[in-house]
Amino acid sequence: MANPLLKREVFGFAPYWMLGNNAEWNYNLLSTVAYFGLDVNADGGFANWGGGWDGWNSAAFTTIINQAHAAGVKVVVVIKCFNDGTLNTVLNTGARQSLINNVIGAIAVKNLDGVNVDFEGSGDPRFPDIPSGITGLMTDMSKQVHARWPQAQVSIDTYAGSASWDGGIFRIGDLAPVVDAMFVMAYDSVFSNMPGQAGPNSPMNGWTYNDTIDVAQYLTKAPASKIILGVPYYGYVWSTTTNTPYAPTTSGGQAVTYAGVIDDLTCGAQGLKTGWDSVGQSPYAVWWSPPSGDLCGANLNTWRELYFDNATSLGIKYDLVNAKNLRGMGIWALGMDSGRSELWHELAIKFTSATAWSSLGGTLNSGPGVSSWASNADVFMRGSDNGLWQSSWNGSVLSGWAPLGGVLSADPGAASWGPNRTDVFVRGSDNQMWHKFMYASGQWSGWEPLGGVLSAGPGVASWGAGRLDVFARGTDNGLWHKWWDGSRWNGWEPLGGGLASDPAAVSWGPNRIDIFVRGTDNGLWHKSWDGSSWSGWDGLGGSLTSAPSAASCGPGRLDVLATGTGSALTQLGYNGGWSSWVTRDGAWVSKPGAACAAGGFGLSVFERGTDNALWYSMVPAS
Repeated sequence: MANPLLKREVFGFAPYWMLGNNAEWNYNLLSTVAYFGLDVNADGGFANWGGGWDGWNSAAFTTIINQAHAAGVKVVVVIKCFNDGTLNTVLNTGARQSLINNVIGAIAVKNLDGVNVDFEGSGDPRFPDIPSGITGLMTDMSKQVHARWPQAQVSIDTYAGSASWDGGIFRIGDLAPVVDAMFVMAYDSVFSNMPGQAGPNSPMNGWTYNDTIDVAQYLTKAPASKIILGVPYYGYVWSTTTNTPYAPTTSGGQAVTYAGVIDDLTCGAQGLKTGWDSVGQSPYAVWWSPPSGDLCGANLNTWRELYFDNATSLGIKYDLVNAKNLRGMGIWALGMDSGRSELWHELAIKFTSATAWSSLGGTLNSGPGVSSWASNADVFMRGSDNGLWQSSWNGSVLSGWAPLGGVLSADPGAASWGPNRTDVFVRGSDNQMWHKFMYASGQWSGWEPLGGVLSAGPGVASWGAGRLDVFARGTDNGLWHKWWDGSRWNGWEPLGGGLASDPAAVSWGPNRIDIFVRGTDNGLWHKSWDGSSWSGWDGLGGSLTSAPSAASCGPGRLDVLATGTGSALTQLGYNGGWSSWVTRDGAWVSKPGAACAAGGFGLSVFERGTDNALWYSMVPAS
């Protein structure tokens, strides 16, 4: 199933030379992966040699198809040609139908979901029939592909300025009715905007070509629902005569992937200065490359000037996509951010959204405790009788509430170490910790006292089968830790800190534990175990009015939720780096409970409403 929280098309090109980075791609934030690609011959066949052909037949591409389809993501093949003479022949002879037949065969043999056409001509006046030929091809291609697969996607890549006139090779007004989408290649504008100078690759404003103007022009000739705004995951670096913005260049622009940009900014470049272009709305950097001893290895004896896009500048483009209600955005290209996660996080912020809250009923006397060992989540609460109650959530329906006894004096905490195993911990009426566990489907143990003197409810995490780590606030308001190692309970261990709430605990993998608490300043504080030692406390900001809850939807991924200002739900994420706080809606009277939804694309969040009923929403996971 595709991520139901993804509200726009996210169309990512997968070049054959980037397929090896596919393990880093977040399919939950993609709607279409476009394999780039197959080269078109003049007879309408495909070149059966070279990197594009090898990638087409590679094990990596098979893996990508399988993983994408498992996540509900479309996979399309890109057919490409950049030669005017070849284009003219293919488009305006019987080779056109041969090409369509070959495209249909390629889709069928790989069980793909459509085709993307990347035909880039120069506008050579010797070939005046290319524009009508492109429209004719896309008309025939769409009819025949959709006749075979009605849900297939047929798209075409077009130049950023194509909608400004009808004299180019793409007649946008004629193409719009016959294609499912147009990928607008809104990058490389610097070479037309300011030849001979360094400048923004994909500016938002200014000059002749920019995203704001380009989108406005497209909207005069095509519906928003068919426009995909392409963005660059790369920049350009030039050798320049000075270290000032828009400096004259002494070399052609060299493309640098986003990962390469980060390398350039962190290699110790001499005299490095960074800035923000207020017109183009993108960052830049300048530095000196000495003739020898260059820490970055270039040794060019010249100034270097780099313009690129980062999460901030891309987020501004995504705001334009949302403001104009475009079909979505497109990435050139997947893998160019290898080793980084911030661009994925920006996609999640701009193009995913929480579901509406729905009431699940019940009468809670505490915040919910949540655990999950499969697609279902177990929800626990203190009832109006101060006993423990449990229900199960299957993603759409909550089972009836079952009483589990006990006498609680705080919110419960729960965790699972494997199938049909759930452990629940509570503070009893005697303020010590009590434990109960499910060891088979529907079969529960009795209550076990575990000592201690708690001043709040416990938090618990499990990083492996037979392992439990439980945390509590003591009478000194510090954090205390007790753990089950598979055979026995160990004593209470003090971990310091100054807590103003229950702690929350989560594990993203073996020997990893992350602890979150509300501090005495009402900010979020964090402490972690890396398998050998505990970190110090680090402050993560925020203004919390409840204890936090935490979940992890994969290695290196964390989400923390709490009620904040105005009793609204607030969320902080980690995926290689901490996000900013995001405020969700609602008005709540306790801490939330959260678990990863099936597929890992969202968090199932449970809250206690002002009516004391249990409420549910799904929010994007980091």
